[in-house]
Amino acid sequence: MISSLISSVLMLAKKPKILLPGILFVIADFIIRYFTEEQAIEVLFKFFEFSTYPVFNLQRMPFQLIASYPGNLTFLGTLLIVNSVLGIMLSVSIANFLFEKKSVLSSIMYSVSNIIKILGFVLFFGLMMLFSVIVLWIVSAFAIAAGIIGMIVLILVILLEGFVLVHFAFVPALLGKGMKIKEALKESWNFTTKQFISVILLLIGIMIINFVLGQVYALIVNSSFGENDLMVLVEMVFSLIILTYSNIVFPLFYLNKNK
Repeated sequence: MISSLISSVLMLAKKPKILLPGILFVIADFIIRYFTEEQAIEVLFKFFEFSTYPVFNLQRMPFQLIASYPGNLTFLGTLLIVNSVLGIMLSVSIANFLFEKKSVLSSIMYSVSNIIKILGFVLFFGLMMLFSVIVLWIVSAFAIAAGIIGMIVLILVILLEGFVLVHFAFVPALLGKGMKIKEALKESWNFTTKQFISVILLLIGIMIINFVLGQVYALIVNSSFGENDLMVLVEMVFSLIILTYSNIVFPLFYLNKNK
């Protein structure tokens, strides 16, 4: 686990060309945000204007929101799908580069040529997350009514959903290995079952390293340089490093455990 975390840092230094997929997809994300971010923020602010909501109970909340804001929810959902597809394409590109040991450009083209498969996974994962949210909503309503027993059930459901998500953590990387969605889901589940504690520690390690990088970025923002016009470029560089590093770790960890 530690070797994978360290090797990922060293790879950024030894093979900076691996940053190319991140550069392309960060630029694509920046262009999308440039044209949609203002509208997305306006839509989000509408959801926080609680004074405009009609009076309804917790059980009716999701249905009331869908009925009240169908267009806004469709816009946010579409934007989320596009951003998710770009993120998975980045994961697939980096994983394909590490697994197949071909050129970075060919790995990027691999992700582009498999965009339908990537979109299928994003939609599948989105439906799974929607189902998880519905279950949490139902259990939350039960927890409010049932008191401490309901809270215990809610905590157990959250842990169960987290347990399932951890088991699918390697799916994007395995898609880059050339697997189909079903194969990647099955292999990710089997692999994380065998390495569950190591995977948990790996995820914690990634969060710690990303937190440190985030603190470095915060220090720059709070310094005199934070008022510089180049801060947009600095933000993109830090986003690029964090995203690329996080996506290097998973395929490297998989390779190390399957030697």
